[in-house]
Order: sequence, then structure tokens, then C-alpha cells
Amino acid sequence: MKSILAISGLFFGMISAASAQVPTDTKTPEVFLDNNRPLIEKKGKPATARTVTGTVTDDTGRPLEGALVTLTAVRTNEKRTFFTKKDGKYSFDDLSFTEDFTVQAKWKALISEPRKLSQYDHSAKVVRLLQVQTPEGYTAAPAAVKTQSAKTAPKS
Repeated sequence: MKSILAISGLFFGMISAASAQVPTDTKTPEVFLDNNRPLIEKKGKPATARTVTGTVTDDTGRPLEGALVTLTAVRTNEKRTFFTKKDGKYSFDDLSFTEDFTVQAKWKALISEPRKLSQYDHSAKVVRLLQVQTPEGYTAAPAAVKTQSAKTAPKS
């Protein structure tokens, strides 16, 4: 029994001596956790929807405000529209990765070529630039002929 008391006394003596050597002014323990492995970055979750953005310009490259941009789902023929801002930019969000789309712009009598957005393109952010131009085979309507109305016609 004396040996157990002696061992326990020795043990507690070592603990108190060790605690006496620890500086009391530091409150955070120093911990070294380097195991010589590089940090592994977690991969982000894959996107569940995609976005198509772009700019509508005329044939000189000037952005067009107020152009009507139409996004059409090829399979269902569902259409969404957007009017461009001053900078000619448009945006469509929450588009399915499993659907094909076309995007086309119209401004006054000018129209752009339809641009495709394929379901096989797995980019989350797609940019399509649309340039409007006079459609082939389009001829401008002749200027309206001014006629006098009955109210403005001179009386004889």
C-alpha cells in the first residue's frame, strides 16, 4: 500500500511540476497540426441550371437599347422575352441543362440570326452575342403618300 501511495504522490508531484513550467500569461495553447499533406479543397456543387447572357448590337457594333430578345425552347416551343437595357445587354436565368434553346433579337425591322444553346454544352454561364441586320429578301415599304383629309382640303 505504501508503494501505491508513493507512486501516486510521485505522479501528482510530476503533474504539479509540469504545470508550474507552463507560462500562465498565454491563454491559447500552441498546437501544431501539420501532417505534411496539402489542404484538399472541397469541390463546389455542380450547377443545376444555366444562364445565357449577351449583347445585342447593330451592324456597326453599337449596342441597341430596347431590342426584343426571344429565347425559345426547341422541344416545347415555349418562349421567354427580354427587352435590352441601354448597354444592349440581356439575360435569361434558370435554364435547364436537358433542353435545347434558340435565342434571337429583333429591333425595328432588323433581326439577328438565331443562335443555338445545346443541351450537350454543359457550361453554366453561356454568352451569345446577337447582331441585328436587315433580313435577306426584305425591302423597305415605300414611304406613305401624304393625302389631304376632308377637314384640311380647301373648299371650293
